Parts: sequence; C-alpha cells; structure tokens
Amino acid sequence: MGHPFTAVAFALVLLAAACGAPVPTKTEMVEDNRLSRADQIMRVANATRRGGDLHSAMALFRRAHNMDRTSAAPLIALGETAYAAEAYQESAEAYRDAITLAPEDAAARLGYGKTLIALGLPRQAAAQFRRALDVDAKNPQASSGLGVALDLMGDHRGAQERYKAAIKMAPEVLSLRNNLAMSLALSGDYDAAIRHLAEIAGDPAATARTRQNLALVYGLAGEVGKAAEIGRLDLDEAEVRNNLAYYARLRALSPAARSAAILGRGGDTSE
Repeated sequence: MGHPFTAVAFALVLLAAACGAPVPTKTEMVEDNRLSRADQIMRVANATRRGGDLHSAMALFRRAHNMDRTSAAPLIALGETAYAAEAYQESAEAYRDAITLAPEDAAARLGYGKTLIALGLPRQAAAQFRRALDVDAKNPQASSGLGVALDLMGDHRGAQERYKAAIKMAPEVLSLRNNLAMSLALSGDYDAAIRHLAEIAGDPAATARTRQNLALVYGLAGEVGKAAEIGRLDLDEAEVRNNLAYYARLRALSPAARSAAILGRGGDTSE
C-alpha cells in the first residue's frame, strides 16, 4: 500500500488539472461536432475523387462546404474536381467563392485562372495569375499560367519571359519548357522551338503530347518527313496522315489565324 501523503498529493494534482481545463459549452460541442463531420466528409470526398467518381466527389465537397462555410478548402477542392469534370462554370464559381473567403490563397487564384482560360477569358485569367504572383513571386505555376494567358492574348514575347522565369524556378518541370517551345513556335521561331522540344522529347519523363508537339512544330516549319517520323512514335499511319493534313492547313493560315487555331487546343498550366 502506498504512502497516504503520496496518494493524496497525486489526487490533488489530478483535481487541479481537471479544474484548469475549460468545460466546453453545448454550443461549442455542437460546433466541434459539425466541423469534425465536415472533415470526415472531406476525407470521403477526396477518396471518391481519387477513385474517379468526380460527380459524387463534387456533391460531397458541396456538402462539406455547407457544413463549414468559413473554410476555403472544400471550395478549392470543389473547383479542382469540377475542372477535372469539365464543369468549368461551377469550377469558376467555387474558386471565386474560395477567394472571397481567402483572398491570399494562391491555390484558389491559380485554379480560378486556369478555369478562366478554359472559359476563354485570358485577360481575366492573367489578373488572377498576377495576383498569385503578388502573394508568391516564386510560384512557377503562376508564372507559367500568366504565360499561357499572354499567349492567348497574342503577347508571345511577354509569355516567353514568364515561361523562362518559371523554368528558372522549376527547371525539372518539362511542361514549362514545352510551353516555352510552343510559344516560340507561335511567334514563328521554329528552329528554337524544335531545339527545345527535341531536348525534352528525349527525356525519360517526356509524354506522347511532348513528342506530338515536336511533330506539330516540324509540320509548321514545312519539315513534313520529320513530322511524320516523330508522329509514328505514338500514332498509327492513318492518324499521322490526318495530322500531316492538319499541319498543311495551319501553314496556309495567316500567323494570327494559325496561332488562334493552335491555342484552341489549350495551354498546359497544370504543373
């Protein structure tokens, strides 16, 4: 049996600790429970999105937002998921509401800018990417996103400056170098575009998209044989013939019309 004084002293310490902790009110307990449920729904929503059921995930993110209207996180997740589902208008609305809650959140600005590009509003998108750069001047996604917006607005030189800045921040991200190369092609500098694309097409991390962009630039430069050779790395013969015909149609366009036709395929701001 322990010493009585020790036992009493130990009990007094526990009592003091218990008295020092504030007892939550009923309202606080209800609020904590609500936020806990919102977090649980967010976890389920994220798992659902990873499983590929985008529309169910969107419904869950909406529910999480309705349960916690003070957090931008459910809205940003909703914006991302709606964008992936090509529900661009809902994506834009979600990001806009997230920005209202968290004006300095770079992720919300970047997502909103990307969605505005998908909606064909590059000038408004540029404003969002610039605001994201105001928050974080070394954000390569914001710099590249601004480059895409400027390319869509016809300012290829300005776009190339933004891509180069992004590449300095994240030289390992191939999509940034791809964007620079495509911007060079849009401005008519096919040799420089080919040099950049040929270099990254040989990288182990290069995708079929990068290789086919190289084929496109060879086609724009009139090097049809090289365009076909690169095209066959990923496409069958019928697809290569269709692409060669497309390149020929592009070469026949004015520079402005050619640029608009190519940019109609969209820019890569995802990385």
